[in-house]
Amino acid sequence: QGGKIISLGEFILLSLIVLSAVLATVYLNRKLKEKGYRVNNLLNVLVVLTVSTALCLVGTSVAWILKGVAFALILLYASVEDFTKREADDCLWVMILLLCITNASGLSLWSMLGGGIIAFVPTLAMTILCKNGFGGADIKIAGASGLMLGFMGGSIGYLIGLLFAVVFNLIYNKVKGRSNEIAFPMLPFLSCGLMLGYFIF
Repeated sequence: QGGKIISLGEFILLSLIVLSAVLATVYLNRKLKEKGYRVNNLLNVLVVLTVSTALCLVGTSVAWILKGVAFALILLYASVEDFTKREADDCLWVMILLLCITNASGLSLWSMLGGGIIAFVPTLAMTILCKNGFGGADIKIAGASGLMLGFMGGSIGYLIGLLFAVVFNLIYNKVKGRSNEIAFPMLPFLSCGLMLGYFIF
């Protein structure tokens, strides 16, 4: 970690974390399929494998790594549900709030509040002002994630996710000849940005 040579015990522990993350994803895929959601098994496993490996490579504590894995799995669930149903369970943003309790990066309360506000308020405003704005699930998950990530991670991660969404859908709609007025799932894009934000704070 951090360019240092790790011990055999640390290597085994980190390997077990990655393996557990992959197995949890396989289980999650199965449960999501049982609910009738649209699931890409291989893509989901590859995403969590990549994220959990990156967390192990850059993480400075096991608590930070485990929190990141849990965050990734929650965002994956939210993304699949939003992609399928254009909504996400309330329990997901509550679970993210619970992750705030394990403040593995030592964020200040002001930083956490700033991150929550910077993600929650613009999302709420766009929902009110725009015809095809965010849904309630987007607002809650963005706000809870911003609170967990702090001001820097929350604001940068939120902006990256929003940029992903706008650019991808402009290109996709242009290729498909669709109107930009058509609503699209936001959480898969926000999740990508917010997960990147986790590596910042």
